[in-house]
Amino acid sequence: MLASKLKPFFTAEFLKFCSVGASGVVVNLGFLALFSEAMGIRSSVASALAIEISILSNFLINEHWTFRGARAGRLWTRGLRFQLISLIGALMQWGIFLAMNLAWLWLILGGLEAYLADGAPWLKLVREPPEVGRWVYASQLIGIGAATAWNFLANFYWTWRRGVDGA
Repeated sequence: MLASKLKPFFTAEFLKFCSVGASGVVVNLGFLALFSEAMGIRSSVASALAIEISILSNFLINEHWTFRGARAGRLWTRGLRFQLISLIGALMQWGIFLAMNLAWLWLILGGLEAYLADGAPWLKLVREPPEVGRWVYASQLIGIGAATAWNFLANFYWTWRRGVDGA
Protein backbone atom coordinates (compact mmCIF):
# COMPACT_ATOMS: atom_id res chain seq x y z
CA MET A 1 0.00 0.00 0.00
CA LEU A 2 2.67 2.52 1.02
CA ALA A 3 4.90 1.53 -1.90
CA SER A 4 2.09 2.27 -4.38
CA LYS A 5 1.53 5.70 -2.82
CA LEU A 6 5.23 6.50 -3.27
CA LYS A 7 5.31 5.55 -6.98
CA PRO A 8 4.79 9.19 -8.04
CA PHE A 9 8.36 9.88 -6.91
CA PHE A 10 9.50 7.82 -9.91
CA THR A 11 7.69 9.82 -12.60
CA ALA A 12 8.51 12.61 -15.01
CA GLU A 13 6.07 14.76 -13.03
CA PHE A 14 8.27 14.47 -9.95
CA LEU A 15 11.30 15.60 -11.94
CA LYS A 16 9.33 18.54 -13.32
CA PHE A 17 8.00 19.34 -9.84
CA CYS A 18 11.56 19.35 -8.50
CA SER A 19 12.68 21.57 -11.37
CA VAL A 20 9.89 23.99 -10.55
CA GLY A 21 10.89 23.68 -6.91
CA ALA A 22 14.47 24.56 -7.81
CA SER A 23 13.24 27.71 -9.53
CA GLY A 24 11.17 28.35 -6.41
CA VAL A 25 14.33 28.06 -4.31
CA VAL A 26 15.93 30.79 -6.42
CA VAL A 27 12.81 32.94 -6.04
CA ASN A 28 12.67 32.17 -2.31
CA LEU A 29 16.31 32.95 -1.58
CA GLY A 30 16.28 35.98 -3.87
CA PHE A 31 13.32 37.50 -2.07
CA LEU A 32 14.79 36.55 1.31
CA ALA A 33 17.90 38.55 0.37
CA LEU A 34 15.83 41.43 -1.02
CA PHE A 35 13.61 41.67 2.03
CA SER A 36 16.20 41.05 4.75
CA GLU A 37 19.33 42.64 3.31
CA ALA A 38 18.12 45.30 0.90
CA MET A 39 14.97 46.32 2.74
CA GLY A 40 16.07 45.57 6.32
CA ILE A 41 13.06 43.43 7.22
CA ARG A 42 13.57 41.00 10.13
CA SER A 43 14.76 37.62 8.84
CA SER A 44 11.79 35.79 10.42
CA VAL A 45 9.30 38.01 8.53
CA ALA A 46 11.44 38.12 5.38
CA SER A 47 11.51 34.31 5.34
CA ALA A 48 7.71 34.06 5.57
CA LEU A 49 7.23 36.60 2.75
CA ALA A 50 9.80 34.85 0.56
CA ILE A 51 8.06 31.52 1.13
CA GLU A 52 4.69 32.91 0.01
CA ILE A 53 6.09 34.49 -3.15
CA SER A 54 7.75 31.20 -4.08
CA ILE A 55 4.44 29.35 -3.45
CA LEU A 56 2.67 31.60 -5.94
CA SER A 57 5.35 31.28 -8.61
CA ASN A 58 5.52 27.50 -8.12
CA PHE A 59 1.76 27.14 -8.57
CA LEU A 60 1.76 29.03 -11.83
CA ILE A 61 4.63 27.02 -13.29
CA ASN A 62 3.28 23.67 -12.05
CA GLU A 63 -0.16 24.52 -13.40
CA HIS A 64 1.14 25.34 -16.87
CA TRP A 65 3.97 22.81 -17.17
CA THR A 66 4.21 19.98 -14.62
CA PHE A 67 0.52 19.06 -14.39
CA ARG A 68 -0.73 20.60 -17.63
CA GLY A 69 -2.63 17.43 -18.58
CA ALA A 70 -4.11 16.92 -15.11
CA ARG A 71 -6.35 19.90 -14.68
CA ALA A 72 -9.34 18.48 -12.84
CA GLY A 73 -11.83 21.09 -11.64
CA ARG A 74 -11.46 24.83 -11.69
CA LEU A 75 -8.27 26.84 -11.64
CA TRP A 76 -9.20 28.68 -8.45
CA THR A 77 -9.94 25.34 -6.71
CA ARG A 78 -6.53 23.99 -7.69
CA GLY A 79 -4.97 27.27 -6.62
CA LEU A 80 -6.62 27.12 -3.20
CA ARG A 81 -5.61 23.48 -2.75
CA PHE A 82 -2.04 24.25 -3.77
CA GLN A 83 -1.99 27.21 -1.36
CA LEU A 84 -3.30 25.10 1.55
CA ILE A 85 -0.82 22.30 0.92
CA SER A 86 1.97 24.81 0.45
CA LEU A 87 1.07 26.66 3.63
CA ILE A 88 1.37 23.41 5.58
CA GLY A 89 4.71 22.84 3.85
CA ALA A 90 5.62 26.47 4.53
CA LEU A 91 4.91 26.03 8.24
CA MET A 92 7.16 22.99 8.19
CA GLN A 93 9.82 24.98 6.33
CA TRP A 94 9.50 28.05 8.55
CA GLY A 95 9.62 26.01 11.76
CA ILE A 96 12.76 24.29 10.53
CA PHE A 97 14.20 27.68 9.48
CA LEU A 98 13.70 29.05 12.99
CA ALA A 99 14.99 25.89 14.68
CA MET A 100 18.07 25.74 12.42
CA ASN A 101 18.91 29.35 13.23
CA LEU A 102 18.98 28.32 16.88
CA ALA A 103 21.10 25.31 15.96
CA TRP A 104 23.65 27.51 14.12
CA LEU A 105 23.71 29.86 17.09
CA TRP A 106 24.51 26.92 19.35
CA LEU A 107 26.79 24.86 17.08
CA ILE A 108 28.79 27.53 15.31
CA LEU A 109 28.38 30.88 16.96
CA GLY A 110 28.19 29.77 20.61
CA GLY A 111 25.60 32.32 21.69
CA LEU A 112 22.59 30.14 22.46
CA GLU A 113 22.65 30.48 26.24
CA ALA A 114 22.73 34.27 26.11
CA TYR A 115 19.98 34.32 23.49
CA LEU A 116 17.70 32.04 25.53
CA ALA A 117 18.36 33.82 28.83
CA ASP A 118 15.33 36.10 28.41
CA GLY A 119 12.83 33.21 28.14
CA ALA A 120 10.00 32.56 25.64
CA PRO A 121 12.39 31.41 22.89
CA TRP A 122 9.77 30.72 20.18
CA LEU A 123 8.21 34.15 20.50
CA LYS A 124 11.65 35.70 20.60
CA LEU A 125 12.66 33.76 17.46
CA VAL A 126 9.95 35.58 15.53
CA ARG A 127 10.27 39.00 17.13
CA GLU A 128 14.04 39.11 17.62
CA PRO A 129 15.62 36.34 15.54
CA PRO A 130 19.23 35.53 16.35
CA GLU A 131 21.86 37.01 14.09
CA VAL A 132 23.42 34.03 12.35
CA GLY A 133 24.69 35.83 9.28
CA ARG A 134 24.60 33.92 6.02
CA TRP A 135 23.58 30.75 7.87
CA VAL A 136 19.99 31.93 7.33
CA TYR A 137 20.34 30.65 3.75
CA ALA A 138 21.37 27.19 4.94
CA SER A 139 18.41 27.25 7.35
CA GLN A 140 16.07 28.19 4.51
CA LEU A 141 17.45 25.45 2.22
CA ILE A 142 17.10 22.75 4.88
CA GLY A 143 13.50 23.82 5.46
CA ILE A 144 12.79 23.77 1.73
CA GLY A 145 14.19 20.26 1.42
CA ALA A 146 12.13 18.95 4.31
CA ALA A 147 8.84 20.24 2.85
CA THR A 148 9.36 18.95 -0.71
CA ALA A 149 8.05 15.40 -0.26
CA TRP A 150 4.90 16.56 1.51
CA ASN A 151 4.18 19.21 -1.11
CA PHE A 152 4.65 16.88 -4.05
CA LEU A 153 2.56 13.97 -2.79
CA ALA A 154 -0.26 16.13 -1.48
CA ASN A 155 -0.42 18.11 -4.72
CA PHE A 156 -0.09 14.98 -6.86
CA TYR A 157 -3.00 13.25 -5.13
CA TRP A 158 -5.22 16.21 -4.22
CA THR A 159 -4.55 19.41 -6.18
CA TRP A 160 -4.16 17.78 -9.58
CA ARG A 161 -5.79 14.48 -8.54
CA ARG A 162 -3.23 12.25 -10.24
CA GLY A 163 -3.55 8.56 -9.49
CA VAL A 164 -7.03 9.01 -8.01
CA ASP A 165 -9.01 8.00 -11.07
CA GLY A 166 -6.35 5.92 -12.78
CA ALA A 167 -4.63 8.95 -14.34
